[in-house]
Amino acid sequence: MADELGVGPSDLRATSRNLSDVSSRMKNVLSTLQANLAAEGAPWGDDKMGDEFAKGESGHLSQRHWVDGSVAAKTDLLDYYSGGLRGAANSFEQDDQA
Repeated sequence: MADELGVGPSDLRATSRNLSDVSSRMKNVLSTLQANLAAEGAPWGDDKMGDEFAKGESGHLSQRHWVDGSVAAKTDLLDYYSGGLRGAANSFEQDDQA
């Protein structure tokens, strides 16, 4: 006979909290990075080489935008999963009480 596998509302809530925590930590890291970069200003200057560094197709500003978008997409997904697990836990509990 195969071992049984089960997940209860408390397990779903624990995983929901963990996902939410990871999302929050990622947002905090990004916020700190953005603040530190903003404090530096535009250290690459305004000459041709500085423009290429900052504004090129794979330049600093383009990469920064990509990182910001990537972190936002990942944290949105983690928040979505967290909410779904929390909602499932609530539904299971309500069904059990009915």
